[in-house]
Amino acid sequence: MDKRTIGILGLGVFGRSIINTLCKYNCDIIAVDDHDDVINHFEPVLARGVVGDITDYDLLQAAGIDTCDTVVVATGDNLESSVLAVMHCKSLGVEKVIAKVKSKTTRKVLLKVGADRCISPERETGISLAKNILHQATTDVIELDKNVAIVEFYPPQSWIGKNLAQLKLRQNYNLNIIGFRENPDGVLNIDTPPSYIFKDKELLMAVVDSQTFDHFEDITK
Repeated sequence: MDKRTIGILGLGVFGRSIINTLCKYNCDIIAVDDHDDVINHFEPVLARGVVGDITDYDLLQAAGIDTCDTVVVATGDNLESSVLAVMHCKSLGVEKVIAKVKSKTTRKVLLKVGADRCISPERETGISLAKNILHQATTDVIELDKNVAIVEFYPPQSWIGKNLAQLKLRQNYNLNIIGFRENPDGVLNIDTPPSYIFKDKELLMAVVDSQTFDHFEDITK
């Protein structure tokens, strides 16, 4: 896989968390923020860090945003700034622009001016947390969209010693097992053929639709 170049515009809490994750992987990161102390802090892990206004087209071009595969407009406090940043990125030929939003209105506007995807980190995290609280059989819930989620959970006792072929989880419950961990800190193993036998205290990971997830406790009794 070719080395990717990712742009981050705005280094608030959200932008900084993205950089802290990306820097662990083989990619180049270009960051733009109007606080020089923040840029200086991340300089060791950046391919390029630029202090300036993310609504300045010439500055974004000089920063190399036009070389990015993906750009995240990570500040959602000012609609005008987000609109200009998204439009400039698209004008510079960025293939995928992801924008942080705080409201449905902002989402509609940014999608209209060219954003490929809009996310609401606080809302999406809140939804996942709420579902995790409600469904105590799960240890983690990741919302992929409004219809599909990834859930991590311990297998119920009725599954232990049986294999995937016997339980027919996909056919009976539309529950797709995609992997397992031997312990909470273990590496995800995606080798789950029909002969895979469920073991006690292993964490399972599965893809489920919203209708299945609403009745997850009934499935995992």
